[in-house]
Amino acid sequence: MTPKTCVKSQGLVFILLALLIIFAGCSGCINKIRDATQGTETTTPEVTPGITENPVTPTYIPQMALPAVTETVPQVTPMKSDAVVEVTPYTTPDPYPILHGARINSTPEYSFLDRTPEFTKTYTLGGNAVGLLVNVVQGPLYVVYTINPKYDCLKDPDSCRGTVLVPVNRPYMTITVRDNQTQEIVAQSGYGREYSSDTGNYQFTFSGTSPDSSDTGASVTYPGPRYVAIYKEGQFQITMEGNYLDVNLEIITGASPNPQDMIDEPASSAPVPTPEYVEE
Repeated sequence: MTPKTCVKSQGLVFILLALLIIFAGCSGCINKIRDATQGTETTTPEVTPGITENPVTPTYIPQMALPAVTETVPQVTPMKSDAVVEVTPYTTPDPYPILHGARINSTPEYSFLDRTPEFTKTYTLGGNAVGLLVNVVQGPLYVVYTINPKYDCLKDPDSCRGTVLVPVNRPYMTITVRDNQTQEIVAQSGYGREYSSDTGNYQFTFSGTSPDSSDTGASVTYPGPRYVAIYKEGQFQITMEGNYLDVNLEIITGASPNPQDMIDEPASSAPVPTPEYVEE
């Protein structure tokens, strides 16, 4: 080996050693720096929601027209119709207010039969009906009637029984009084069937002895006509239905003139002079 070759080999060895020393030193510094940084915690800045470090300008986006959504609501009640209209129902009337008989007053102020009737007429009923409208300004209203049957079942029962050749012809009549506004039945009465067979014009004769004497005599009584009484004012519809009879009808109201009132009035209605007091 020549002296030049030895010098070059030694130079390369020194360079390699220098590089190793430098590398070892650098690695130690790196480890120290790493160990120093491991003990400290890195904190990240808190970011408030909705706020960014670099605010971005919002972009306006036009709203699109959305189609309207309609919900189908179920119908609870039927829809209105021109063919059906709701009205006040007709209910079954209370049977107790209907007057099927005459009201009895123990101390009458006057007899309504003495009053002059507002209306009087005789109707012949042969299976037909008759209607009247009465305006009662002052009550009460009395519908007075007497019956003349074609076949009287009380006086002649055989006339109402019928035979093979003659059919059963039993007279009957029904009087119904309704309120003109509500059509409610106010009172009912009649003759025959479910009603009394009293005609209202019977004459009863009784024979007996008077308690004051020993004389025996006959007394005649007339029960009087039958009637229907309505104790209030208003407009009323009177309907009469029947067959095989004649009915004499009278309408009497509280405003009908009473002849008894004319008798009780003084003859002169002139005022009575009041005497004057004169000082002496």
